[in-house]
Amino acid sequence: MPPMLLICLAAALGAAVGPVLVRACWVRSVPSGEPPRSHCDDCGAAPSALPRWRCPGCRRGLGPSVWWMSAAAAAACAVCGWRIGPHPALAAYLAAALAAVVLAATDARVKRLPNAIVLPLYPVTIAVLGLAFLTDRHHGSLTRALLAMLALVTVFYLLALASPSSLGLGDVKLVGVLGLLLGWLSWAAVVTGVFLGFVVASVAGLALLLTRRAGRKDTIPFGPYLLLGALLAVALH
Repeated sequence: MPPMLLICLAAALGAAVGPVLVRACWVRSVPSGEPPRSHCDDCGAAPSALPRWRCPGCRRGLGPSVWWMSAAAAAACAVCGWRIGPHPALAAYLAAALAAVVLAATDARVKRLPNAIVLPLYPVTIAVLGLAFLTDRHHGSLTRALLAMLALVTVFYLLALASPSSLGLGDVKLVGVLGLLLGWLSWAAVVTGVFLGFVVASVAGLALLLTRRAGRKDTIPFGPYLLLGALLAVALH
């Protein structure tokens, strides 16, 4: 398959799934410990099971803008299609890219990385990468991916214990999936992804402080920056 065609198909997939991602963000955008949303906060209507982004009762927007979500999903999927190419492993990266858009939007809004989205990525990613490894053992390394997962989970868990106000267990769970995906590519990708995540988070945090959109004691969600750092590492690989 020509590279440009694959990139276009991947971007089209992300754009097409955008409305579904918006609804997933709305359902999951609740404070920790509470059940997922089932009714509109304004009129009490129960939105349809279809991937709508407006309440059928009061027409209130449900979740972030569908256009932004579709654009973000299209860009993330296009990067994966560009760098991974026509290989079975691409399925794992596309699934993670779509989930990443929901996770980033949800964490930015309510400082939460839902287990219902993060945890299923582990068996899906390991299974797809395992099949990809059996198909072509020269494209990536399953062993390195598993080791990177264990290494990042261990390091981030220790960091979360040392500074629970900076890192949460949601970040620890998320970074394990990122370790699998980046470790499949190379150790350099793992280091680059984590490094860029911290750099982007630092720059964004400083910008929020300077613009007074956040205070020194405010907690800034780290998940979106980890995800962006990982995507940049894939792009630079």
